[in-house]
Amino acid sequence: MDVRLTGEQELLRTTVRTVADQWAATGPEELLRNAAGGWKRVVELGIPALRSPALAGVDASGVEVALVLEEVSRAVAPVPVLGQAVLAAEILEAAGATATLQAIADGDIRVAPALRRDLGGFAGPDDDGIVFDSADATHVLLVESVPNLGGARVLLRSATGATRAGLDLTRDWGEVPPVDPGEETLGLVDAERWIKVEALAFTALGADLLGVMQGALDDAVAYVAERRQFGVPVGSFQAVQHLAADALVQVEATRSCVWHAAWSVDHQAPTAARLAGRAAKAFASKAGRQVVETTVQLFGGIAITWEQLSHVRLRRALLDRQLFGDENLHYEQIAATRLADAGLS
Repeated sequence: MDVRLTGEQELLRTTVRTVADQWAATGPEELLRNAAGGWKRVVELGIPALRSPALAGVDASGVEVALVLEEVSRAVAPVPVLGQAVLAAEILEAAGATATLQAIADGDIRVAPALRRDLGGFAGPDDDGIVFDSADATHVLLVESVPNLGGARVLLRSATGATRAGLDLTRDWGEVPPVDPGEETLGLVDAERWIKVEALAFTALGADLLGVMQGALDDAVAYVAERRQFGVPVGSFQAVQHLAADALVQVEATRSCVWHAAWSVDHQAPTAARLAGRAAKAFASKAGRQVVETTVQLFGGIAITWEQLSHVRLRRALLDRQLFGDENLHYEQIAATRLADAGLS
């Protein structure tokens, strides 16, 4: 693995950062106002087509997806990139639903994935599910397990009903609509391809957590460099410096895990790619909570006010930690995989 970004990847990263910064805010109300028109920019940047060679004209790469999510979450942007532009798009690409994916890339429809209510995985038509990242979605994506295939059947259902905010103020949730007579089966995903879908999902959540951590640390360091106490900047105190340094180590370690997992999605065997994705999700889940809580301490009393963004980041980190399982679940799965195949690299 070459850990250096290509010129194209650096350009993508810079472009998404510029756009995401336009959605950044200093408080919850302003952040939610800045969401207007966000999806249009997501479509213009071609983010829903990043994993589709037929639409993007280049080979799919998980690294680009990770870079996009890191920049969007760094700005705690309330735009449904993770759910609608990454998770739903990856499932559609795996199912060969090119026409539906093209409609998303053109901005004609918006598709949000349904998750089980325990947030442990994608929901099927018979599950008690909830729609994730449901803001302005026109359709809901359902995934039904097919035991004899070892993979999944992908269904599309028209979205109905209102959405609502949850713990994470930057994302909306909706109820899975009732059975639709016009419900469409988009295709089947075989077992190996489905493992790759899971690998990307774990990696994407790790990247989202990475962005939250980086944004929180950047803001906290800038604050302690300016905030003065006893006539000197708070950041000059050794205890404060140690907290920030420890947080930076966690952020950079998370970045290494996430970038490796993102590369693995397209360059390693399915089981190895999923293992790397689990490692990234597990590490980011634990580190994300630690880093964001550390930045709350660095901000001091202002961090526990509604007007400051610390609680918004903490809410997002806590939700990301639970989505598709926290670190404890993934550590158990990593151990089971390693024990089952001692030769797995």
